[in-house]
Amino acid sequence: MKEFADYISDAFIHCRMSYHEGKFDIKAIYANKQLEEITNKTTDQIIGRKMTEVFPNLSDSIFDWPKILCEAAMTNEHTIIEQYINVFEKFVKFNIFGFKDDTFYIMIQDLTHKREIRRIILEKDRQIKHLENEVKSRASIEPLTNLYNFQFITDCLKHSIESYKDEGTAFCVLLIDIDDFKEFNLKHGMETGDMVLQDVAHILSLSARKIDVVGRYGNDKFIMILNNVELDIAKIVVEKVKMEISRYDLNISKNSIQVSGAVVEYRGETLEGFIEKAEELLEKAQAMGKGRILS
Repeated sequence: MKEFADYISDAFIHCRMSYHEGKFDIKAIYANKQLEEITNKTTDQIIGRKMTEVFPNLSDSIFDWPKILCEAAMTNEHTIIEQYINVFEKFVKFNIFGFKDDTFYIMIQDLTHKREIRRIILEKDRQIKHLENEVKSRASIEPLTNLYNFQFITDCLKHSIESYKDEGTAFCVLLIDIDDFKEFNLKHGMETGDMVLQDVAHILSLSARKIDVVGRYGNDKFIMILNNVELDIAKIVVEKVKMEISRYDLNISKNSIQVSGAVVEYRGETLEGFIEKAEELLEKAQAMGKGRILS
């Protein structure tokens, strides 16, 4: 067995069990050089000495390792134990076997590096999943207003149309355009204009229900998909939006922001036809003056 032990990559110990005053201990009869890498002790320091003498810090451990290893050996079965050993500062795998006349063998494999690699891989996998989710989210979100972008809104409209055709689920769309926004930017600056866009987006988000979808439709245009409602109920949501925007004050000039809008109910048109109907009604509202939302 000794000749074999010198050629394997794992640490190997031939042990003798001792039991005195209710305490187990282990004395090394033989150990190969590989044990030095795990224990940071020379074979001269280990062979012929008790485990508790070589490693006095074992007494600070919550595990009674001499007892655990001796009891595992006495089962006369090949036993495997994997555990982090504080004294070695390593995660190791014990193979315990060959119990006879109070002697047995222990092979020790250092799994610390493998465990670290496994942890690193798990960390990287989680980071990758997080980045994937973030990329997907950013692909659907318009960065300035933090609302859904036009492409995602289009996909949501297609889904609502499918629900209407398959299940008869009604829905409406609200288009909103900030009146004279180009002139506002020229007068107050684009930074102030961006702040207004963000504030209007926030108002729309707060006014929407959980089943509704709010997005940025264009430069100063916004869209809200009001799901599972007919036009009469949608008008209630629109009035709430209109009231909240009328309260909005930049402290530049009282009620400096007004919006025009259109709310339309889907009636079975194509996607393009439905959007065109909403845009035409929005243009009509703008032609009639500021601050009008038509239905």
